[in-house]
Parts: sequence; C-alpha cells; structure tokens
Amino acid sequence: MKKDIAIIGAGASGLVAAITAAKAGAKVTVYEKSAKIGKKIHASGNGRCNITNDNISLENYHGKHPHFAKETIQFDAKKFFNELGLQLRRGNGTRLYPLSHQASCVVDFLGFACKKYGVTFVKECEIEKIEKENAHFILHYHDTHTLADAVIIATGSGAMPNLGSSESGYAFAKAFGHEVEKPFAALVQLNSPEKVFTKASGVKIEAEMEIYVDNQPKMGIKGDLLFTSYGLSGSAILDLSRIASRATMKKQDVFIMIDLLPDFSQQALKALLQKQLPLKLPLYLWLNGIIPKKLIEPIMIVAKLDANTPLNNKTINTLAYTLKNLKVSISGTRGAKGAEIMAGGILTEEINPKTMESKLVKGLYFTGEVVDIDGDCGGYNLHWAWSSGYRAGENSVL
Repeated sequence: MKKDIAIIGAGASGLVAAITAAKAGAKVTVYEKSAKIGKKIHASGNGRCNITNDNISLENYHGKHPHFAKETIQFDAKKFFNELGLQLRRGNGTRLYPLSHQASCVVDFLGFACKKYGVTFVKECEIEKIEKENAHFILHYHDTHTLADAVIIATGSGAMPNLGSSESGYAFAKAFGHEVEKPFAALVQLNSPEKVFTKASGVKIEAEMEIYVDNQPKMGIKGDLLFTSYGLSGSAILDLSRIASRATMKKQDVFIMIDLLPDFSQQALKALLQKQLPLKLPLYLWLNGIIPKKLIEPIMIVAKLDANTPLNNKTINTLAYTLKNLKVSISGTRGAKGAEIMAGGILTEEINPKTMESKLVKGLYFTGEVVDIDGDCGGYNLHWAWSSGYRAGENSVL
C-alpha cells in the first residue's frame, strides 16, 4: 500500500518534497492556502529566480546552530533541475538562474513534475489544526478532515505576507511540543532617521560597508548599495540586515559606515582631487565627475560644504574623508512586509538533520524557512528550501 503523505505549503521546499516523495512511490497531497503554487518563487531574484549558487558553503548559513544544515546543503540543485528539464546559467558571480531568466518557468517545471508523478493539490485550503492519533495524522480544514501517514510542514515564515506567506507552521510545531526561536526580519531593507539621504533616493552604486553595533564593528562587505526614501537597500545591505535587525530589536545603537569609492585609498583620492585644483572647477562640477549627481548635495551637507566653499587642501581632506567614511544611522528594518526571509524558527535541536523529521513526533517533518536556518543573499535560501524539501521528501516514504 502506498504511503499517504500530506504536505502543507506549495512553496519551494514543499514542491520539491512533493516531487521527491511521489517519485519514490508515495501518494502525495499538497495543501496550499493560495489559489496558485510557488507565489514566492515567482517574485524571487527580481522575477529571475536565483535558484542556487555554485559556491554553497556552511559559512553562508545562519541560525542558532547553523551546523545543522551541513549535510543537507550538499544537495545538487543544478542536477535536480536539469533532470526536470530546466537549464541553468550563471548570473552575477557564482549565482545560478534559469537560462530564460524567468522565475515563472521554475514554477512551471516544478508544477509539471508534480503532475507527472501524480501529486494532488488542494488549493485555497488553509489547514487549521493537525493532530496525531496512533499512527495517523488528522488534518482539519473547511469543517472537515483527512488522514495522512506522514506530514511535511513547508509553510515558510511570515515574510512577504502579500505573497501568501504564513506563520502557521510555527503554531503546528508548538502544538506538537516544539520550541521556536523568535522569528525576525532578515534580508530586509533598513530604515534610517537621517533625512539628508532621501535626496539620493534611487542612487545605486557598488560600495564597501561595515555595520557597527554600539560602536563595535560587526561585519564588513562589498556590494550593491541602494539609497532609498526610507534608508538603505541593495544586496550588500540585505546581508548586513540580519545583524541590524537583531540589534535594533534590542534597542542597540546601529550605524553603517560606507566607503563610496572603495577602489581608492583615502590618500589616492586626495591625490586625485589635488590634480584638479588648477582647473578651478566649481565644487558641484568637481564632485559630479566623481559620484552620482543625486549624491552631491547630501555629501556636501554632511561635509558642511557649500557652493561657495573654496577649493583647497582643507576642502580636499574633508571631502576625501566623507566619501570614504559616510556614516548612516539605522533605526530599524522594513519588517516582515519587506523581508525576503525571516530568521529564527523551529529549533534544530528538535529535528533530525539527516531526515528533517521531528525528534518528538514520528512522521512529522519540517522544511525550508520554518526551520531555524537562513542563508545569505545569493540563492542560498532557495537552495536550503530545495535541499531540505528533498531530504524530507525522500525520508518521509521510508
């Protein structure tokens, strides 16, 4: 007799779990509260879907016990998708995308594989309660219920609620005695109280940044920085946001020190500016050849300079320092609505890392973002979703 497996959530990890379990011979039913599957996948990578990364390392993962993910992330996502018929290509650096650069095609291929292996979908269906009686699980929904031999919780987190995300997985886990590390926004944009930088909204550059908490440096990174009306965004900021999110929740002082011209040392920048002194250019024009136009006024305000400031060695020293040490205070994050993921989740101490099965309840599995494992920006979170879903799917049929 086929094993009856219920999967809660038709996101990245749930779909891979469904394909894997059904391919192994199980009867698989996926319960999804939305009318469509893979809604968050559609929005990933700015609609291009950064499927995975060629450089998967434990160093890219976080949580109370990130070592939990060591074996699971060895999953060959590229091979998995190639076998579905989806071809991948490199994008920025070691990031991998579908050859078409369309996130929608990833959902299409996953959906086709589910159909091929006989997966059943029950859409617009929100599971309200899960119980276990003897060897069977009872799933309650729409004033009715159904039975399953195993349940895979793939509900994700509360990030991006407009895409159907849900915190229900935490509630299901708690009902079975599991503990949950308090979720908080990660890979999220940062708010700043400094209105001067709103004048630079829309400016995107590559910069070096370092985040400070209570005046102590915590992490440095080089990458994309986007000035916005509310503060800062960009891929590098998203990677720093985990630290900022934790610290601001604790009411700690947070700021980011930005080097707008990382390819120049401060001394080299001074020398470059000094060469231009004989040209007697207006300060505004002088800066226009160095930084984006919308950044000029904020930089002049921070440096306490104006159009009438004489160009001399003192001005050069001030400008060089400001361009290499732009301090931006951080007051908080854009929260779950803006976050790509939520850090925190079900404690990994209570989950078997080899199977993703609960150590407390036989036949109960957890995958993806609902677990206290999260990754850096660059395809690492989708890789965790695929890999944990695959592991749960293959073990749930045993």
